[in-house]
Amino acid sequence: MTAITMTLSSPDVVLKDGKGSLTASVTNGSAEAERVVLGAFPGQVSSPPSKTYATISNPLRTIAAGATEQYVVSFDTAGAASGSYPVKLIAYSADDAPEDYADQAHVVTLSVPAAEEPKPPRPFPWLWVIIGGVVLLAVVGLILFFIFKDANVPDVKTKPQAEAVKIIEDAGFKATTSQTESTSPEGTVVNQSPAGGEKVGRGSTVNLEIAAPVQMRVPEVVGLSVEDARSVLQGAGLQMDFTVAAACRTSRDAGRFGCFVAGVFPNPGEPIRSNSLVLVKTRIGLRLDVDVKFNECLTDPRCREVLQR
Repeated sequence: MTAITMTLSSPDVVLKDGKGSLTASVTNGSAEAERVVLGAFPGQVSSPPSKTYATISNPLRTIAAGATEQYVVSFDTAGAASGSYPVKLIAYSADDAPEDYADQAHVVTLSVPAAEEPKPPRPFPWLWVIIGGVVLLAVVGLILFFIFKDANVPDVKTKPQAEAVKIIEDAGFKATTSQTESTSPEGTVVNQSPAGGEKVGRGSTVNLEIAAPVQMRVPEVVGLSVEDARSVLQGAGLQMDFTVAAACRTSRDAGRFGCFVAGVFPNPGEPIRSNSLVLVKTRIGLRLDVDVKFNECLTDPRCREVLQR
């Protein structure tokens, strides 16, 4: 079993309008790179199995030795009754079963608040209107003073999105977020405007730019020899692996014939993050035997089975 560890930004998620998220930091403590999967599983045994309400962006990743990857786990409990829902998050090697890492599971509690019941209408508070009229000018003056009084914007760069938004709002500002491609850990703040330390009016809006994986396109390698395909993929910053439908892995496997790429997954031209796996299906034969206009993985479900190993 590999040395895979995980820490969470928070063990509890209080959902707002049924939605929330957290950041899971997964570390590969082994001496070699590992293909690591972050999975979400029911937090308690039931029949039928309970829902996890979880969505994980890019759950399968290759993590270098000693490196840490940050996964953003989003939750959506729309339609669920109020209460607490436990969800297990397990980081495990793609070459093992998640059950082998059950003792390393982290249980996250999702809290769905009860819907507020409508209150009966109250009689119009005429007395308070009269009193309010007397002190109106003083109250307005105090409100304007606190709203427009300058304050220092907190510096939240490198912090996870949820933590950064809370810090900004607790300081009396409004927070908006936008996604930007970056090599920084996914889900962390890479830039903010106004910058940390600037003095602006309390209640102003601070825009946070959140790191999203750098996307590239899967290159066209169908019809190339397996060696040429590996060079093209490595040059694009991608890794090559073989599907269970691969007939050969090197030209030596093909004898006096060649070993050519007959299909890839994901499909050529599709977006993919840097250092991700591209699965190839290979065929033994002559180059003319491979139809370079057709990707066989589009019709062969075995092209995806390697992801379930």
